[in-house]
Amino acid sequence: MNTQVTAVIVTYNRLTLLKESIAAVLAQTYSVTKLLVINNNSTDKTADYLAGLADSRLQVVNLSKNLGGSGGFTLGLQRGFNDTTSDLVWLMDDDTIPDTNALAKLVAAAESLNGQFGFLSSNVRLMDGTPNNVPETVKSWSAKSANGLIQLASGSFVSLLVPRAAVAVVGLSIPEFFIWFDDIEFTRRLTHFAPAYMVLAANVLHKTKGGREPDILTDNAGRLPLYYYYFRNKYYLERVTDGRKGVFKESYRNFVKLLQVLFSKQPQRWRKISIIIRGWSAGKHFQPKVRKIKSNEVN
Repeated sequence: MNTQVTAVIVTYNRLTLLKESIAAVLAQTYSVTKLLVINNNSTDKTADYLAGLADSRLQVVNLSKNLGGSGGFTLGLQRGFNDTTSDLVWLMDDDTIPDTNALAKLVAAAESLNGQFGFLSSNVRLMDGTPNNVPETVKSWSAKSANGLIQLASGSFVSLLVPRAAVAVVGLSIPEFFIWFDDIEFTRRLTHFAPAYMVLAANVLHKTKGGREPDILTDNAGRLPLYYYYFRNKYYLERVTDGRKGVFKESYRNFVKLLQVLFSKQPQRWRKISIIIRGWSAGKHFQPKVRKIKSNEVN
């Protein structure tokens, strides 16, 4: 079986990591049919570097504004399935460095499942070997010892293999998320098409800083505006997933976080309180629409 795969890397101002990620994707033992690089209006000479690459498999999309990771991945999915004949799209961040046989392991798992899966996730590790972006398993699961698969309830865009058939049914990811929880929402929908799995043998390195859950209490001041999306998207996700129970749970978490910020005596606490309240409030009314694949829909 000659399964065609289009890889998608979404990047923003991380040229050094992007170079390593591109090299790792193009060096896979199972060759990608095409590599789409979605450049989210980077200002660090990313566009100049990409213009100098000569690999025929490479296609660059230089955006005129930063659509966030969410917008970049949605566009990558759209272009990956509409502008190519690929059966699968392999999504990843620009700080994802896959082992040379990672795609081969993912494709082998896909073929063993006869294409009947919602998505396949890689086995993600940090530099020190610590598991990272550990996906959410289904409540009752067991490892498929024959092919090293663990059934998942959701996954991450760090390294995600998505079949055309699943996206055609459940729709694209939601670009309005901008950042955070877009992959959780999208992959939960994909499991409605068919079961999803982590492929234990498909190893990737995630060269992220810290590798911990984002926290408005400890993050640097330059990233504070992004937390509006964190609190909005998280509330929305809980609301649509668990209804009143999810609303109560997330409201309790947000209230606790407000108290932590209020009594922490740290810089910009009133700004942080404002961000939490605005994001929390916006999450109550956030109603993004899921888009289907449409030909020639590009930004």
